[in-house]
Amino acid sequence: MTRDTYTRPVLVGIDGTSSGFEALSLGSALAVLTGAPLVLGAVYGFETMTSAFDGPAWPPHGEAGKWLKEAEGRLGDAIPWRSVSVEAGSIAHGLARMAEEEDAAILVLGFSRHGRVGRIMAGTGVSRVVHGSPCAVAVVPHGWHLQPQDKALAFGVAYDGGPEAQEALALAARLAEAPHASVRILTAVQLLTPAHPVFAATGASYAGWVRERREYAEQIAGEAAAGIPGAEVDVLHGDPVLCLAEASSGLDLLVVGSRRYGPLRSTLLGGVSSALVEHAHCPVLIVPRGVRAAEAAAEPSSAAAHA
Repeated sequence: MTRDTYTRPVLVGIDGTSSGFEALSLGSALAVLTGAPLVLGAVYGFETMTSAFDGPAWPPHGEAGKWLKEAEGRLGDAIPWRSVSVEAGSIAHGLARMAEEEDAAILVLGFSRHGRVGRIMAGTGVSRVVHGSPCAVAVVPHGWHLQPQDKALAFGVAYDGGPEAQEALALAARLAEAPHASVRILTAVQLLTPAHPVFAATGASYAGWVRERREYAEQIAGEAAAGIPGAEVDVLHGDPVLCLAEASSGLDLLVVGSRRYGPLRSTLLGGVSSALVEHAHCPVLIVPRGVRAAEAAAEPSSAAAHA
């Protein structure tokens, strides 16, 4: 397939597992939504590298080629795609290098707690790839599948008003320009208990503090929604991870900003994003610091895809 040189590709990590093919489903949908080409990527190990069991520490080149062939067989001709493979000492290093060399906009990974060591699907492997990736990373939970094409899309974004959340919102809004798609802005308000020492020490009114927190959350979410046609606002009360994970059951994709500290244009897992990768019911897309929506995604195509 030919590559469109005017758009940055969606790169899918292929590892021959069901989780890898779930990532392929999401990657294909994102490529259609953004009008970007699709790249299938597999990492193979050095021929001389052995494990403690005198076997290959990472899969050999031939096995990686078989994974790519199987993945290619699942794709049609609706979008441009091509396959690449790279030799590396670890899956994480290989995928990060591939994402940089391909100038990928989004790297898509499958996730499961129950994967063989070294496979993309293993939870620790996903964390290594996400942390420090040079582009946005979408992580697909094990067991996820595409929705029917006649179902409306719901893109959620975790929003707290910070610059990272604004970048996540910009990308979610661009994706939601697709037909029959909408954005839900999710702002979590984590409340202290009335017995917290801060209230005794300061004499502050607990009821007044709660009211101010809720009003502020509603204000920043409302201001964000004002610039997005049809956007909905949900102010959630409680632990951010638990609230967002529960809300994700009604979403097709949850977009979150990257951790505040670290190099620009690198995806860094923070406490909330790391926990959401493990507990969300839908795919989670983590947007790096310093990447604007115009750089992270091309203009959505007129074709509808369901993530």
